[in-house]
Amino acid sequence: MTRKRRPSLKDYLKTGEVHLEPETLSFPTEGTPAEQAPEQTSTERTATEQAPTERTSVEKTDAEWMTPPAAIALSKLLSATDRRIWEPILDAGTKITVLPLNLVALREEFRTMDRDRFTFFILEREGANLRPVRTSVQIRDPLTLLLRWDESGELTLFTADPSILNPA
Repeated sequence: MTRKRRPSLKDYLKTGEVHLEPETLSFPTEGTPAEQAPEQTSTERTATEQAPTERTSVEKTDAEWMTPPAAIALSKLLSATDRRIWEPILDAGTKITVLPLNLVALREEFRTMDRDRFTFFILEREGANLRPVRTSVQIRDPLTLLLRWDESGELTLFTADPSILNPA
């Protein structure tokens, strides 16, 4: 039996990226960096100093570091314990989608979902602790919010009242 390829979540909270295979690092073998680097002339040095630097995937602009409004509203709904757990995840670039709550469809989705990839959580009321859903019978009224966490870094929020996730 073959093993499933799982994404590597190493440094996910820092970079917001999921890698399928670990990156290999190359280290210099001998000598100092000055000994290994070829000598540059003064004109080459000024040309490289003035050249525009390319942005790597790890660097983000100020707009990319901003937390989306739904994430801010969600963190206000969570208990203090859950807030400490979820805020770093939400700040790491998690894609958040808000959808209407349809209990019958969500029960059926829960029954047929891939348990290794998705996890459901229930928030019964504002300030309560999140509870993981173990059986489809738990998906019932009263509830404020139902969260579906996808291991690929997507969070889907199901609510009957979308105004609770709109900061006003």
